[in-house]
Amino acid sequence: MNLLAGLTLDTPTLVFSIGALALFMSVFAFNTAYALPASDMGLRSWGLAMLTLCGGFMLLFLRGHAPLALTYVLANSLVLLSSVICVNAHARLLEMATPWRTLAAVNALGVLSTAPVYLGWLPRGASIFTLSLTLAVNFAISARMIWRHRTERESPAGLLAAGILGSMAVTSVLRGLHGLGGDHGTVQLNPHLLPQIGSLMLGALFTVGSSLAFLAMVNERQRHELEARARRDGLTGLLTRTAFFEAAQAYLAEPGGKHFGVVMMDIDWFKKINDRHGHAAGDTTLSQLGRLIAQHTRLSDLAGRYGGEEFCLLLKDCTMAEAQRVAQELVGEAARQNVRLPDGGTLRFTLSAGYAQRQGLHESLEQVINRADQALYDAKHAGRNRAMAALPTPLPATLPESRSAAAPSGRTEEAGGSQAA
Repeated sequence: MNLLAGLTLDTPTLVFSIGALALFMSVFAFNTAYALPASDMGLRSWGLAMLTLCGGFMLLFLRGHAPLALTYVLANSLVLLSSVICVNAHARLLEMATPWRTLAAVNALGVLSTAPVYLGWLPRGASIFTLSLTLAVNFAISARMIWRHRTERESPAGLLAAGILGSMAVTSVLRGLHGLGGDHGTVQLNPHLLPQIGSLMLGALFTVGSSLAFLAMVNERQRHELEARARRDGLTGLLTRTAFFEAAQAYLAEPGGKHFGVVMMDIDWFKKINDRHGHAAGDTTLSQLGRLIAQHTRLSDLAGRYGGEEFCLLLKDCTMAEAQRVAQELVGEAARQNVRLPDGGTLRFTLSAGYAQRQGLHESLEQVINRADQALYDAKHAGRNRAMAALPTPLPATLPESRSAAAPSGRTEEAGGSQAA
């Protein structure tokens, strides 16, 4: 097929080119995985999938020069296997379970369909139909996994990957239908058969496109993880002060973000822990308290390191009784902790806490925190190792407008004079 002068596209060349592209993508994926030893994110699985795809297409390229068992049965089996490994790579990247049972059942049918053709019992078109449908199912499984994950977190790379895989599934179905209706010659490697050339060109584009989309998803996940780590305190694993207030303001802006409670906590005599046991012991204590706070709060709540040894909790949709329960549980559990120090010793620590509930829409987050913080200092002055409730803020007293207007001017001046005195 002459597209441009001096440029000739034929089936064997395209088959070899897809194998070479798959090998290149495999090397790229393995190299990226080597650069990220702490977090694989499915890169090694993707590299293995591309390497398997390379092997399958290189065997297809040898058709007519090697036994049919290798160039037909094994080659198609490797192509199917590569798509299965791709599903596993996407599952590992998205931290989802790989549907091994479904994949095993579907792909076993695809592999077994090559045997009757190899033995001459069925025309090759029937095998191409089964193999193509099997590939379509594998691609559809990956696309569905990515789409489901994308609905939980906005992901442009995921949208691209799902679109490419969905297109690959549709193309595989069309290829299977064409193979089922074609004659014996249409399913051979015909150097100048237009449907085969078009299908292989799409295969080359999909091989590169799906790999680039996968790598874009890896990069996207890395960026999200870096952003998440930047929002977390490195010692306690809780939100930093800035991230805490950003998340709290975002919650207040939500339709249901009107009611909440706040718990302020502080480690008792923390300076003495540092002076007596060293700063490493203080860091260990802070780290253990961070884990304790995370264990005793809901995933929907916000827990942050407010500063130094002080911590703040925002309990969403929380009553005063619930805020009291959380505060007292944390104080009681902290007193039962044994902190194992780096030198092998142990220490005990206690916690003081103050808690408050938002009184109404007129009260800001900062005002609720200030009341809880004052209750924390009251707990310190009361002997520490306890949780105390914040005092309610009295509402400003205002006279009815009618009475203010009816008041004699002399009486108003007298009241003002009395206040001034």
